[in-house]
Amino acid sequence: MVYKVPDHYSYKFKFDIDKLPAMQKDKISYGLTIWGLVFGLLFVFIGGYEIFAYFFAGGSEEQYDFNLPAQMSSADIAFHRYSFDTFLIIFGLLIIGLAVVGMSRYKEVFFDGNKIKITHKPLFGPVMKETEDLYNYLGVLLKVEYYQFGMINRNRYIVELYHKEKNKRVPLYISTNGNNIRKIWESYAAKLKMPALFMTDHGLVSRHHLELDKTLKDMSKRWHLNALYREEEHIPTSVKYYSKPDKVILKERRLFFDIYTILAFLGVLILGALAVYAARNYQVILSYISLSWFISLFAVCMFVIFISFIVIFSKDVLIIRKDEVVLGHNISFLRLDAEFMKKNEIEAVDIGHNPITDRYYLLLISHDKHMVFGKNMPIDDLRWIRGLVIREIVK
Repeated sequence: MVYKVPDHYSYKFKFDIDKLPAMQKDKISYGLTIWGLVFGLLFVFIGGYEIFAYFFAGGSEEQYDFNLPAQMSSADIAFHRYSFDTFLIIFGLLIIGLAVVGMSRYKEVFFDGNKIKITHKPLFGPVMKETEDLYNYLGVLLKVEYYQFGMINRNRYIVELYHKEKNKRVPLYISTNGNNIRKIWESYAAKLKMPALFMTDHGLVSRHHLELDKTLKDMSKRWHLNALYREEEHIPTSVKYYSKPDKVILKERRLFFDIYTILAFLGVLILGALAVYAARNYQVILSYISLSWFISLFAVCMFVIFISFIVIFSKDVLIIRKDEVVLGHNISFLRLDAEFMKKNEIEAVDIGHNPITDRYYLLLISHDKHMVFGKNMPIDDLRWIRGLVIREIVK
């Protein structure tokens, strides 16, 4: 049967497979839907109260005329009086509708160790049920989905049992917090004795669950990495490459402009103009606020400008030494801070994707931490850098 349902509904979900048989519902939390109902009803009440207050207000119509011109028609007066109130009611009803949808839809998963039974409860239509053997799943997939929740942009970290049919995929863990997500992913793969899957720029990659705790150097012979990633003559134009006897240095050659850099640049222009205006007209401003408030606001303005300059002009440098990899965050020649990762702890070097800016980046992964380099570089340049980094780690 083919039908369209969302992959997963939850933003916080954990399937406990330590005690079988187990059953869990993937749906929007009750707390979120209740708050949606409360705020929706509040908006409806405020809008309705403002509309009906006109009819029950004391005094003559002239005392409740919203200062509208006398020559306006009844339709114009009604529009000015009730447009915002109507918007509040519609907005409240929309929130209530979304809350009802969240409460009505769910995916129920039952697992006994061998078979998986999935029950889909859509908003409309009949309840649909699927039964699948565990061995028909390809493995345990780790993925990151971007979503917009109101005005908040977040990533949703998902560990799922991956099936080629979307409606048979089973959530195991879902969270908007990425802490320890790799350990959680590996834990589910080990418990189910299934391959650990992840998406790269070349597609789906599988790793045996018994090899999850092994490093890149441990697996280099098995994967023939020395032959796969050989040194190339072509060096990408977006990176500076220095090869020295005791280390290899990779630097970002130029600045890259993405949405964050553009916002930081606009912030510098706007706040810089305000700071210059405030400095030149401080006597006028001090007639409205106290000196302490003026100094505090000016200091905050300067601090934001400083941070924006760091965002605009910072360039990362990746240093591969004999025993460790160092990621330095620089602004010009000044080193702001650095991250360190031992070579013999690195488990993977992948290319990740930022769905917010639609950019790629190099990701060095150990069991406990991640390091990100080249957040704005072209994908082909990052592939060259990945090959170089892998070669330097396993040689």
